[in-house]
Amino acid sequence: MGLNDETLTEQPPEFSASFGKGLHIWQYPNQLAAYLVWLAKNVDGITSYMEIGCRWGGTFILVSEWIRKNGGRLHSITAVDPLEMSPLIQAYFDLLRGHAAAGHPPVEATYFCDLSTSLAVREAVERICPGLVFIDGNHELRGALSDHMLVRPYTRIIVHHDVCSQSCLDTAFLWETLKKLEAHEFDFVEFVDQYPSVQGIFLGIGAMKRKRLA
Repeated sequence: MGLNDETLTEQPPEFSASFGKGLHIWQYPNQLAAYLVWLAKNVDGITSYMEIGCRWGGTFILVSEWIRKNGGRLHSITAVDPLEMSPLIQAYFDLLRGHAAAGHPPVEATYFCDLSTSLAVREAVERICPGLVFIDGNHELRGALSDHMLVRPYTRIIVHHDVCSQSCLDTAFLWETLKKLEAHEFDFVEFVDQYPSVQGIFLGIGAMKRKRLA
Protein backbone atom coordinates (compact mmCIF):
# COMPACT_ATOMS: atom_id res chain seq x y z
CA MET A 1 0.00 0.00 0.00
CA GLY A 2 3.02 2.28 0.11
CA LEU A 3 5.05 3.76 2.94
CA ASN A 4 6.02 7.28 3.90
CA ASP A 5 9.44 8.52 2.78
CA GLU A 6 10.13 10.98 5.61
CA THR A 7 12.61 10.37 8.46
CA LEU A 8 14.09 7.42 6.60
CA THR A 9 16.69 6.80 9.30
CA GLU A 10 13.84 5.31 11.34
CA GLN A 11 12.56 3.16 8.46
CA PRO A 12 13.61 -0.44 7.66
CA PRO A 13 15.73 -0.25 4.50
CA GLU A 14 14.30 -3.54 3.24
CA PHE A 15 11.08 -1.67 2.44
CA SER A 16 12.80 1.00 0.31
CA ALA A 17 10.86 -0.03 -2.81
CA SER A 18 7.65 1.14 -1.07
CA PHE A 19 8.90 4.51 0.23
CA GLY A 20 7.04 7.52 -1.15
CA LYS A 21 4.38 5.43 -2.84
CA GLY A 22 0.73 4.53 -2.44
CA LEU A 23 -0.90 5.72 0.76
CA HIS A 24 2.37 6.95 2.32
CA ILE A 25 1.58 5.01 5.49
CA TRP A 26 3.85 6.09 8.34
CA GLN A 27 3.83 2.83 10.28
CA TYR A 28 5.99 -0.23 10.69
CA PRO A 29 4.26 -3.07 8.82
CA ASN A 30 4.81 -5.54 11.68
CA GLN A 31 3.23 -3.15 14.21
CA LEU A 32 0.39 -2.11 11.92
CA ALA A 33 -0.51 -5.66 10.89
CA ALA A 34 -0.81 -6.81 14.51
CA TYR A 35 -2.90 -3.74 15.36
CA LEU A 36 -5.26 -4.40 12.45
CA VAL A 37 -5.73 -8.02 13.51
CA TRP A 38 -6.64 -6.84 17.01
CA LEU A 39 -8.89 -4.10 15.67
CA ALA A 40 -10.82 -6.52 13.47
CA LYS A 41 -11.89 -8.31 16.66
CA ASN A 42 -12.92 -5.09 18.40
CA VAL A 43 -14.86 -3.05 15.82
CA ASP A 44 -18.29 -4.20 16.96
CA GLY A 45 -20.27 -1.12 17.93
CA ILE A 46 -17.78 1.34 16.41
CA THR A 47 -19.80 3.82 14.33
CA SER A 48 -17.39 6.77 14.25
CA TYR A 49 -13.64 7.14 13.80
CA MET A 50 -11.42 10.16 14.40
CA GLU A 51 -7.72 10.61 13.75
CA ILE A 52 -5.83 13.50 15.34
CA GLY A 53 -2.71 14.15 13.29
CA CYS A 54 -3.02 12.39 9.95
CA ARG A 55 -0.25 13.80 7.70
CA TRP A 56 -0.86 12.20 4.28
CA GLY A 57 -3.85 10.26 5.57
CA GLY A 58 -2.65 6.74 4.80
CA THR A 59 -3.40 5.31 8.23
CA PHE A 60 -6.67 7.25 8.38
CA ILE A 61 -7.87 5.81 5.08
CA LEU A 62 -6.70 2.29 5.83
CA VAL A 63 -8.23 2.12 9.30
CA SER A 64 -11.52 3.65 8.12
CA GLU A 65 -11.85 1.01 5.42
CA TRP A 66 -10.64 -1.75 7.73
CA ILE A 67 -13.41 -0.94 10.20
CA ARG A 68 -15.99 -0.93 7.40
CA LYS A 69 -14.74 -4.23 5.95
CA ASN A 70 -14.73 -5.97 9.33
CA GLY A 71 -18.26 -5.26 10.46
CA GLY A 72 -18.04 -1.73 11.86
CA ARG A 73 -21.02 0.33 10.74
CA LEU A 74 -19.24 3.63 10.29
CA HIS A 75 -21.50 6.67 10.12
CA SER A 76 -18.75 9.27 10.38
CA ILE A 77 -14.99 9.65 9.95
CA THR A 78 -13.07 12.74 11.00
CA ALA A 79 -9.47 13.76 10.35
CA VAL A 80 -7.73 16.61 12.20
CA ASP A 81 -4.44 18.18 11.12
CA PRO A 82 -3.11 21.75 10.82
CA LEU A 83 -1.82 20.91 7.33
CA GLU A 84 -4.05 21.26 4.29
CA MET A 85 -5.98 18.17 3.26
CA SER A 86 -3.76 15.84 1.24
CA PRO A 87 -4.75 14.70 -2.26
CA LEU A 88 -5.09 11.18 -0.86
CA ILE A 89 -7.74 12.19 1.66
CA GLN A 90 -9.53 14.33 -0.91
CA ALA A 91 -9.70 11.40 -3.32
CA TYR A 92 -10.98 9.14 -0.54
CA PHE A 93 -13.71 11.58 0.45
CA ASP A 94 -14.74 11.88 -3.21
CA LEU A 95 -14.92 8.09 -3.42
CA LEU A 96 -17.15 7.92 -0.35
CA ARG A 97 -19.50 10.52 -1.80
CA GLY A 98 -19.65 8.53 -5.03
CA HIS A 99 -20.56 5.38 -3.14
CA ALA A 100 -23.32 7.21 -1.27
CA ALA A 101 -24.70 8.59 -4.54
CA ALA A 102 -24.79 5.02 -5.86
CA GLY A 103 -27.03 3.95 -2.99
CA HIS A 104 -24.50 2.72 -0.43
CA PRO A 105 -24.89 3.80 3.22
CA PRO A 106 -23.54 7.36 3.53
CA VAL A 107 -20.52 8.18 5.67
CA GLU A 108 -20.10 11.71 7.04
CA ALA A 109 -16.49 12.53 6.12
CA THR A 110 -14.98 15.65 7.71
CA TYR A 111 -11.53 17.22 7.62
CA PHE A 112 -10.49 19.91 10.08
CA CYS A 113 -7.48 21.87 8.88
CA ASP A 114 -6.98 23.03 12.43
CA LEU A 115 -5.36 22.27 15.75
CA SER A 116 -7.06 19.78 18.03
CA THR A 117 -7.27 22.52 20.66
CA SER A 118 -9.67 24.57 18.52
CA LEU A 119 -13.28 25.13 19.49
CA ALA A 120 -14.45 23.59 16.22
CA VAL A 121 -12.69 20.31 16.92
CA ARG A 122 -13.92 20.21 20.50
CA GLU A 123 -17.49 20.78 19.36
CA ALA A 124 -17.11 18.02 16.79
CA VAL A 125 -15.87 15.57 19.44
CA GLU A 126 -18.81 16.43 21.69
CA ARG A 127 -21.27 16.01 18.82
CA ILE A 128 -19.85 12.85 17.23
CA CYS A 129 -18.63 11.06 20.39
CA PRO A 130 -16.14 9.07 18.29
CA GLY A 131 -16.01 5.41 19.22
CA LEU A 132 -12.40 5.03 18.07
CA VAL A 133 -9.74 7.74 18.13
CA PHE A 134 -6.15 7.50 16.89
CA ILE A 135 -3.93 10.14 18.52
CA ASP A 136 -0.83 11.11 16.53
CA GLY A 137 -0.84 14.89 16.71
CA ASN A 138 1.18 17.08 19.05
CA HIS A 139 4.03 14.92 20.36
CA GLU A 140 4.89 17.10 23.34
CA LEU A 141 3.62 15.84 26.69
CA ARG A 142 1.12 18.63 27.23
CA GLY A 143 -0.24 18.36 23.69
CA ALA A 144 -0.58 14.57 23.67
CA LEU A 145 -2.22 14.62 27.09
CA SER A 146 -4.58 17.36 25.93
CA ASP A 147 -5.66 15.21 22.98
CA HIS A 148 -6.20 12.26 25.28
CA MET A 149 -8.34 14.25 27.69
CA LEU A 150 -10.29 15.81 24.80
CA VAL A 151 -11.65 12.46 23.65
CA ARG A 152 -11.53 10.39 26.83
CA PRO A 153 -15.07 11.13 28.08
CA TYR A 154 -16.63 10.02 24.80
CA THR A 155 -14.45 7.30 23.32
CA ARG A 156 -14.55 3.52 23.63
CA ILE A 157 -11.10 2.85 22.16
CA ILE A 158 -8.23 5.36 22.32
CA VAL A 159 -5.11 4.55 20.31
CA HIS A 160 -1.83 6.38 20.89
CA HIS A 161 1.07 6.46 18.44
CA ASP A 162 4.81 6.60 19.16
CA VAL A 163 4.39 4.79 22.46
CA CYS A 164 7.92 3.39 22.50
CA SER A 165 9.85 5.74 20.21
CA GLN A 166 13.20 7.05 21.35
CA SER A 167 12.61 10.09 19.14
CA CYS A 168 9.29 10.90 20.88
CA LEU A 169 10.09 10.57 24.56
CA ASP A 170 7.09 12.59 25.71
CA THR A 171 4.53 10.32 24.03
CA ALA A 172 6.35 7.23 25.27
CA PHE A 173 6.30 8.63 28.82
CA LEU A 174 2.62 9.51 28.53
CA TRP A 175 1.77 5.98 27.43
CA GLU A 176 3.62 4.42 30.35
CA THR A 177 1.82 6.82 32.68
CA LEU A 178 -1.59 6.08 31.21
CA LYS A 179 -1.07 2.37 31.70
CA LYS A 180 -0.80 3.05 35.42
CA LEU A 181 -3.40 5.78 35.85
CA GLU A 182 -6.09 4.36 33.56
CA ALA A 183 -5.79 0.65 34.38
CA HIS A 184 -9.06 0.68 36.34
CA GLU A 185 -11.01 1.96 33.33
CA PHE A 186 -9.23 0.54 30.28
CA ASP A 187 -7.56 -2.62 29.07
CA PHE A 188 -4.25 -2.03 27.29
CA VAL A 189 -2.54 -3.73 24.36
CA GLU A 190 0.69 -2.75 22.59
CA PHE A 191 2.09 -3.30 19.12
CA VAL A 192 5.75 -2.41 19.40
CA ASP A 193 7.75 -4.96 17.37
CA GLN A 194 10.92 -3.54 15.85
CA TYR A 195 13.16 -4.33 12.87
CA PRO A 196 16.78 -5.46 13.42
CA SER A 197 17.83 -3.43 10.38
CA VAL A 198 16.95 -0.17 12.17
CA GLN A 199 19.34 1.31 14.70
CA GLY A 200 17.07 2.27 17.58
CA ILE A 201 13.50 1.81 18.80
CA PHE A 202 10.77 3.76 17.03
CA LEU A 203 7.04 4.26 16.51
CA GLY A 204 4.83 1.81 18.43
CA ILE A 205 1.03 1.65 18.64
CA GLY A 206 -0.79 1.44 21.96
CA ALA A 207 -4.52 0.76 22.20
CA MET A 208 -6.67 1.17 25.26
CA LYS A 209 -10.21 -0.21 25.28
CA ARG A 210 -12.77 0.83 27.84
CA LYS A 211 -13.72 -2.07 30.09
CA ARG A 212 -17.33 -0.99 30.62
CA LEU A 213 -19.57 0.98 28.33
CA ALA A 214 -21.50 3.82 29.95
